[in-house]
Amino acid sequence: MAVTLVSTILFLLISLFLFEAIFSSLLDKEKPDAVDGSFLVLDLSMNLTDRPSELTLEEITKEAITDERKPPSFHLKEVLDSIEKAQTDPKIRGIFVKGGFRPDAYGCGYSAVHELIQGLKDFKKTEKTIIGFFSDPSQLDYLVYSICDELHMNPSGTLILNGLANEQVFFGEAFEKYGIGVQVVRVGEFKGAVEPFISTQFSEENRMQISRLLELRWTHYLDTISLHRGIEKRELVLDLNQTFLFPPQLCKEKGLVDFITPHGEMLDTLLDLGVEDKDSGEYTHVDLIDYVDRSSSALEQDPSPEIVEPKIALVYIEGTIVDGWGDDGSSVGGDEIAQRIREIARDDDYKAIILRVNSPGGSVSGSDAILSELSRARAGGLPVVVSMGAVAASGGYWVAMDSDRIFAHEQTITGSIGVFGLLPNIKDLMKKFSLHWDVVKTHQSADLLGVSRPKSPDELGIVQQYVDRIYDRFITLVSLSRDINASRVSEIAQGRVWMGVDALELGLIDELGGLTEAVSHGVELSGVDEFEIVEFPALRNPMDAITEIFDVQSFKMSGTAQVSPFLRTVKEMKGFIQQIECLNDPRHSYSILPWYRGGFGFSQ
Repeated sequence: MAVTLVSTILFLLISLFLFEAIFSSLLDKEKPDAVDGSFLVLDLSMNLTDRPSELTLEEITKEAITDERKPPSFHLKEVLDSIEKAQTDPKIRGIFVKGGFRPDAYGCGYSAVHELIQGLKDFKKTEKTIIGFFSDPSQLDYLVYSICDELHMNPSGTLILNGLANEQVFFGEAFEKYGIGVQVVRVGEFKGAVEPFISTQFSEENRMQISRLLELRWTHYLDTISLHRGIEKRELVLDLNQTFLFPPQLCKEKGLVDFITPHGEMLDTLLDLGVEDKDSGEYTHVDLIDYVDRSSSALEQDPSPEIVEPKIALVYIEGTIVDGWGDDGSSVGGDEIAQRIREIARDDDYKAIILRVNSPGGSVSGSDAILSELSRARAGGLPVVVSMGAVAASGGYWVAMDSDRIFAHEQTITGSIGVFGLLPNIKDLMKKFSLHWDVVKTHQSADLLGVSRPKSPDELGIVQQYVDRIYDRFITLVSLSRDINASRVSEIAQGRVWMGVDALELGLIDELGGLTEAVSHGVELSGVDEFEIVEFPALRNPMDAITEIFDVQSFKMSGTAQVSPFLRTVKEMKGFIQQIECLNDPRHSYSILPWYRGGFGFSQ
């Protein structure tokens, strides 16, 4: 007992000392200020998300102890705000772009990347310059690099423009081999969400719509590259028909880059254009992570009582919509978002809600919970404006059905108006291990929602009726919200996915535009001149993470820029398992686009 007591006391003392060191490291660390002639370094080695990212205790502890930073996550609004601030900052000489994206979950979506590019375009309207330097960029990276005034390429680098692809693992045969039964009820000719569970390949309908999306995206990609680099698109297409691998000299000949420059010379060039840092002898610069304005969330939630400004709520829905609670960027609970909206509606200081959606959908119950609260808020006089990110399909489109206006990028993946029910069972699998179930029940279908047995034809018929009712409600919601005849909605629904440009023509959205345009429209509807934008969830600071010490999440490995085909397959299978975990609707009904990833079409 004495040894245990002494050990406990020593442990507490060491813990207190450790936390004191962590607190001191976090609170005393000062961000470097930009000096005259500095370059703002936009390092693309990030996960560009729509919502503010989580900050875990493991991350801040590791940073405090080792002074090592993992590739950070930035959300779109703070990056755009930083670029806008740099436009008028007299100390910022220009922007230096380097690195390559580190996509994770639903980050680095095509629409978000284009909104970043638009911010850089606005920056170029000043007399300041944007300089880029890369070695081996991904196609998504090069999309950003193409906007640079001066684009430098490392002599040892390579640019690969080999088109877009979307791969999907199919488990139908494996499930059958190992005795996992899957019964499906669905509505919609194009609702291919169930195919990975029951088939070995895409259906012709699903293959057709995915092919259409990829073709539209690749065309848009080439149009963007041609415009930014001043290259005739016809010539670019001819070049790509001959080769997809461009060494430095060929890149320069074709106008894909301006200069072939070793890294050392690149630093000298920046030094010539800027100002020398007396300490390092290199060009003066400030990193994006030190330039963004990340105020303390505690201060944001405790405004001065003397000065109360009208507020605009910016609510993020990013990830698969699940039934219940939680919000980590990969999945988001319908009850979680509904509660946030309810609290906003109760606060008279809020004058409008901007809903930013970057979600392929998910639980019908979760999606409907969000829509219900948005409808109540709007009925109470709060304008609701929806901004669609890279994807707002199925349940992600459902939540937008009671709003004043819907904005989407022309490459936003949306629609997918359809519903399916998934009823797996592992009866045959258990038999292989000599395991058997028995049940005592008051009704023949009391164990309908279990996984111990396949469902009878009568039971499947009842579930089909339920799914049909949900689908009919989805059709009605779209018809009333979009003022489209129900029969016309049925024609364009069927689970089919549309690009934003098609959705605008079909009347599924109101206007092409990004988050900036949506916020401006929300402010216009609110009727206020001065306002404060409050984000939900708020960006957490280190103190917020430490207060959750007793609720620490499991450690997640950060993504890498390139992975081998084998590891990519393993990652895909892991993602498939995580996707199954997200299928938690209490009635087993879903409206989701399972093959969508944040970098849809682009290799990750």
